[in-house]
Amino acid sequence: MSQQIQNDSIVIWTFDNYTTLVGFFSGIAVIGLVLYIYYRSGSLMLLRDLMWRFFGGSTKFENSDFERSRKNLREVEHYRFEFNIPAQTLEDATLAENWIKSNSFSHRDVASIKSYIDWSDFNNPNFKTKLFSTKVEHLFAAGLVFFLLLILITPPLASTNYLMVYLRESPDTPSFFISENNAKFSMFSKKPLTPVECGSSTSLQDFIKPGFSENDLDQICNLFLNPNYIENVKSGLKEQRALFIFIVLLSMLAAFCLLVKLTRIRTARKLYTRVESI
Repeated sequence: MSQQIQNDSIVIWTFDNYTTLVGFFSGIAVIGLVLYIYYRSGSLMLLRDLMWRFFGGSTKFENSDFERSRKNLREVEHYRFEFNIPAQTLEDATLAENWIKSNSFSHRDVASIKSYIDWSDFNNPNFKTKLFSTKVEHLFAAGLVFFLLLILITPPLASTNYLMVYLRESPDTPSFFISENNAKFSMFSKKPLTPVECGSSTSLQDFIKPGFSENDLDQICNLFLNPNYIENVKSGLKEQRALFIFIVLLSMLAAFCLLVKLTRIRTARKLYTRVESI
């Protein structure tokens, strides 16, 4: 099949399945939005209200006490969603506001470190100091450095022309690297094994080392004789590069999450220090 035919097939498939793809990703987006609302507000009364009204339900209670309770619940839900503070009643919300104002906190800082505050008693919220100790901060910082190093070293590995493999029939043999025309027994080896060396038993002696016997080298040389060898290497390299790209993307996500975590730890420590100094 020519490249043009392949491109045409891809275009046709994409448009034929456009509706399915849009529906799939729209469903994921809706589910993600609902989960975010629930995580932020702690309830889904807003969505229940919309469903109730959609099916013709009354928008308010005739009983004044019920109506006041309904409005209070909606007010508390709005407060939780807006400020990310897990208040359960209007009294909790009022106490939280007084605590924030008395300590000159910003709502944004408090919202970002909600999980670092013990909200069991809104009369006197306490900080969970163990969650933002220096030891925990260093642990997250070490993780951030690790993933940043992965991000730095993985792209060069992904662009290499060498595929990391091992001998299936000799599982105890160390892994090595093959390309379309030679093999290396370490990534930085200056003398690769080529089909030329495979033609002479004397030349192979230079590649015998701990972990690689002459029999192992013969198996590697037989790889070069396989008529599908180059295609197999190309196919393997595509999979290897896809794996490295996945590692980079995963490392970027992990580094971002750790950076956010470190920022919140420092914010929590800053607010805790301010409370202790008053």
